[in-house]
Amino acid sequence: MTAQPHATAIAAPPSGDHATELLDLMMRLADLLTHETERVRSGHVQDIGPLQREKIRLSQLYQRKVQELAASGTRITGLPAPLRAQIVAASGRLAEAAGKNESALRIGRDATRRLLDLVVDSVKSRLKPISRYDARRSVHLARMVPCAVDRRL
Repeated sequence: MTAQPHATAIAAPPSGDHATELLDLMMRLADLLTHETERVRSGHVQDIGPLQREKIRLSQLYQRKVQELAASGTRITGLPAPLRAQIVAASGRLAEAAGKNESALRIGRDATRRLLDLVVDSVKSRLKPISRYDARRSVHLARMVPCAVDRRL
């Protein structure tokens, strides 16, 4: 008589695994937001493109993990106390990092807009008298000043 291998059902991971993965994502996202904020504040805006792509990816993963945790019926209050404390601390850190990041990006965007507005106003003020009359009623054309403005941030 040969032993028949018995089928084992693959069980869904325990809710603690979902919570641990969520905690990991929260910490990674907070670290990334902090790094991006530092780059913006130090004037290295050109370096944040890859960081923003990673921020979007991690944010989407984070959102999925939150949905999975909710779908599994897991409540934060039902998790072991040490894990619960870590999640609470990580969520506070993530909220703080997200607030600082949003503020730094908004300030940078507003400063860029103001600078562009100053440049445009300066160019416009030079171009206002496209043509003018002199004392003898002769028309004089003002010279044109070409310029290009890159509004991407």
